[in-house]
Amino acid sequence: MFLNKEFLAFFEKSKEQKLDIVVASVTQTLGSTYAKAGNMIVVNSNEKFIGVLGSPYLHKKILDESKGIFKNRDIRVFDFIPKDESSGHGSSKFFLQGFFYDDNYGALEESLENYGKTLIRSTIDGSFSFCDKKFRAILKDENFYQTIEKPFSLLIFGSGAHVKPLISIANLLGWKTTIIDLSIKKGYVDEADELIELESLENILSIDLNSYNASVILSHSPKTDDTYLRTLINSNINYIGMMGNKKNMKRLTEFFSLQNDDRFYAPIGLDIGGNTHQSIALSICAQIEAKKNGKI
Repeated sequence: MFLNKEFLAFFEKSKEQKLDIVVASVTQTLGSTYAKAGNMIVVNSNEKFIGVLGSPYLHKKILDESKGIFKNRDIRVFDFIPKDESSGHGSSKFFLQGFFYDDNYGALEESLENYGKTLIRSTIDGSFSFCDKKFRAILKDENFYQTIEKPFSLLIFGSGAHVKPLISIANLLGWKTTIIDLSIKKGYVDEADELIELESLENILSIDLNSYNASVILSHSPKTDDTYLRTLINSNINYIGMMGNKKNMKRLTEFFSLQNDDRFYAPIGLDIGGNTHQSIALSICAQIEAKKNGKI
């Protein structure tokens, strides 16, 4: 539910301003639709919002419905079927629920203390509960199930100029970005969420990396990269990418016996034909996103 860090930041800012919030969620789709089940828009009582679910007409309807919820403190459920059926677009079901400052935001606030669990909300009366089993976003028997995930986290080894576009694209995707390096070049990585500067290379061996989803080694330093790679292999990180020439990557693959490790991608990135820092960053993020979504 909170996989995108920008949604969390929006909620925290709205909370600081003591604003009420409406969450508009896609609960079910049929046919070809822009947004899928689990996608959402969050609107606050200052009429600010984050998220995109489809057409301008649908967006306006959601904002109008939100105004009614702020006023009446009810919930809204509606089906959206495009007027032009020949366009080939499908239909969607939407569930809008308000979370109010004077109620301490109810299920929304409690969800922040229940990462890894599934939030179950009634689309009839808005009541809620949590369960330990994980579900994909699904509507079942008038209850909407959403697993509460922490923002996707990317660990980046290296802090040179080539890292800056990678951070920018990762931020656009709503990922949490952490830079780790022996001597951090802060001017290139000031948009990252967290900086970890190592006092010595051996310090990496004592850091728990299991909370990260993906990692990339972009330090361009043979003296450090082997140690970084060894540490990552011993973690449960689901994606390990490494930049380097094919000959050296083949050597490392054989040395660390990574031929059958489906987490390891080297040289890093999908082949999209570009060779600029920006296109390389795009190819890396595309590969990570594909891995995250089970496409590779």
